[in-house]
Amino acid sequence: MRPTPPDADQIAAAVAAARDADYVVAVVGDVIELVGEGRSTATLELVGGQVALLDALAETGTPLVVVLMASKPLVLPESARHAAAVLWVASPGMAGGRAIAELALGLIEPSGRLPISFARHVGQQPTYYNQIRGQHGDRYADLTQSPAWAFGEGRSYTTVAYSDLVLEESELDSDDTVRARVTLTNTGDRPARETVQVYVSDTVTTVSWADKELKTYRQVDVQPGASVTVDIEVPVAACSIVDAEGIRRVESGAFELRVGPSSRESALLRASFTVR
Repeated sequence: MRPTPPDADQIAAAVAAARDADYVVAVVGDVIELVGEGRSTATLELVGGQVALLDALAETGTPLVVVLMASKPLVLPESARHAAAVLWVASPGMAGGRAIAELALGLIEPSGRLPISFARHVGQQPTYYNQIRGQHGDRYADLTQSPAWAFGEGRSYTTVAYSDLVLEESELDSDDTVRARVTLTNTGDRPARETVQVYVSDTVTTVSWADKELKTYRQVDVQPGASVTVDIEVPVAACSIVDAEGIRRVESGAFELRVGPSSRESALLRASFTVR
């Protein structure tokens, strides 16, 4: 498989069309020859002339919608990351075109959330939300450790604000259930189907463990301008680690419940609890 280099004439034609358009939908991604077991690549960038095309389209100033058909988290150029919208559609199948059109035209409300994280650069890999504490440090010498898009992230045509995370009890036994509630407010003018994500962090452990793990989630509908209270339940038994002897158990001590729209730390509300 040999990637096709940028074609100046085709890019010029695309740019001319983009200047006369209300918005541009650019469909890019990987190809079947680069997908699957035994097909490792040395880069995660878009192959061929795709980056040159996106850069040229972005320079026109016409709102750019990037549709990414890819089986893996590719590294996208700045022109794509700063586009008006990015749709990661994976391998969408026969009905994919209709679904993409309905999303782009605003006929349906986007509600998908990323099941993976997208790196800013291939050198960031591996990039995943539940890395072991201290595994990669806080940052690279020349690049942030923060991914371009984090596990659980997703946008829609409205915005939802999280507030007032409250625990019913802050001291629990190993056979209890963590019960909490959080308030969601739709601050836009379109309805939202929000995925409330609930993570748990075991603050101090006897062995190295992930800083946080997704334990449950709730999907709730929030009408424009409305607020809803969402009840959350996480069994303490789910807040376990595998100790040095290979036994999965809940250790006593301090924990944090982290609730928000994604795994990104800046998006999460926190509440502390203790397991006796």
